[in-house]
Amino acid sequence: MTERRSASPSSGSAGDPDASAIPCADDGGPSGADSGDRDEQTGAPDAQPVQRRDRGWPNQRTLLLYLVGGLLIAAIPVVVARFVDQPPGDTYTIDIPPGTADALAAGGDVNVIPDELDFTLRDTLIIVNRDLATHTIGPFEVGPGEQSEHSFNEVAAISAYCSLHPSGSISISIGE
Repeated sequence: MTERRSASPSSGSAGDPDASAIPCADDGGPSGADSGDRDEQTGAPDAQPVQRRDRGWPNQRTLLLYLVGGLLIAAIPVVVARFVDQPPGDTYTIDIPPGTADALAAGGDVNVIPDELDFTLRDTLIIVNRDLATHTIGPFEVGPGEQSEHSFNEVAAISAYCSLHPSGSISISIGE
């Protein structure tokens, strides 16, 4: 019988004298760039797989994920409780009668609404404009013959323009 040998020096056959000179990661021999092993063709250090070392404690990214997850778990019931099973608020209606713009232009005080409006969360404001002119009450503008409805879902304090007051201003407060 004829014995066949591989031409590759890394085959590790018993008859090959160079087979023991090539280190392997699992043979306990030296490995990596520190061992001095070089690729015969390029002269570069042999590439070895990088092994992760066990640090024992979680890294910063893992701790941050745990912290964010815990905050979300704690915040969900608070947010849900704010919007679920809450009693409806009160409904307030502002009725702007016909001739209001003419009375204001003549310098009259129409007393349609007070200078300050106070609402709580979930209250609703309905503005009915029966006048022939567009009127502005803070952030709300209502055209002639139109009706506008606004629900308050956020705490706020607003000072803005109001066409129904000779001073031209109104304060709207939305509290809890």
